[in-house]
Amino acid sequence: MRTLTTLLFLPFATLAPAAEDLLGQGEFRYQVVPDWGREALAKVNVKNGHAVVIDSKGRLLFLTDDARNNVVILDAESGALITHLTARMPGAHGMSLVHEADGSEVLFITDTQLHQVRKLTLDGKELAVYPWPAEAKLHAKEAEYRPSKTIHFKDSSFAVFDGYGKDYIFHYNPDGSLLRTWGGDLGEEKDRLKHWGPHGGALDDRDGTPRVVIAMSDQQEIRRFSVDGHFIDQMPFPGGNPRDIIPFGTFTIIPHLGDQWPKVKESPGFISIVDAQWKIVSNIGAPPAEYQNGGLQPMQSDRQTFIHPHGVCADAAGNLFVAQFASPAAPLLKLNRVK
Repeated sequence: MRTLTTLLFLPFATLAPAAEDLLGQGEFRYQVVPDWGREALAKVNVKNGHAVVIDSKGRLLFLTDDARNNVVILDAESGALITHLTARMPGAHGMSLVHEADGSEVLFITDTQLHQVRKLTLDGKELAVYPWPAEAKLHAKEAEYRPSKTIHFKDSSFAVFDGYGKDYIFHYNPDGSLLRTWGGDLGEEKDRLKHWGPHGGALDDRDGTPRVVIAMSDQQEIRRFSVDGHFIDQMPFPGGNPRDIIPFGTFTIIPHLGDQWPKVKESPGFISIVDAQWKIVSNIGAPPAEYQNGGLQPMQSDRQTFIHPHGVCADAAGNLFVAQFASPAAPLLKLNRVK
């Protein structure tokens, strides 16, 4: 078992957990699968890992910002390469897998460099492009709009988070026309979203009431809003940097790009699993969460498991797949759940 003292002297890009290391706590414990997908990724050009989803066929779709290979499709069990495709998106950042009314599956991918969102079939055919919302008159120029993530509603409408731009949430009708805008500097004080704020999130209707849940990255907190943008509550995650919200049964997975980010950008990050009350039940790649008088105490990674976990998804067995940013040595990891 490696110690923290030893790890502090290792080159950052080489940090990786030992195969025998048991990560997490309670019923959510994991082991990294050594070299999973490494041979497949050696066959394609990959820059930064950004997002991962699993389609109805059980295939893993891995989003990168290398425009030659924006979507790399792997066998989720073996890690073997199935195919790869380009969306011609050099700033690909967020990816949502959406089930259409006709039963088909499509991808919505945001691009922070092209300042747009694209809708694609799973084999890469472009179905629609959603440009910067000039009609909202909230950006002086296209370059100010830098979308980070989309979330999708049961009525086929969808919202785009301007997470690297001006922190607005743009809610679109199914036909792509703008329905409403909130967040940013709009509305009452608690309805506003600070910069850098809405990086990722999800629509959460698991208790019967739909809410927009936002990972407020550099603000080190999670915020919940009504679907029309009114503040409900917030949950602090001190020491973390929540990048996305992934519903996981009655639990939720939250990847933290780094601990103490952005103050300490070389910090490697970790993953939290929280229960229905948003209390951490397992920290993967970090010590157990500590609560004092009901308040979560500052967290810190173990500095050996991850290198900037940016996106996460889980398969039916609860195994995790992790896309990592700025991690040329390990842009994609698989963690098997230990039961």
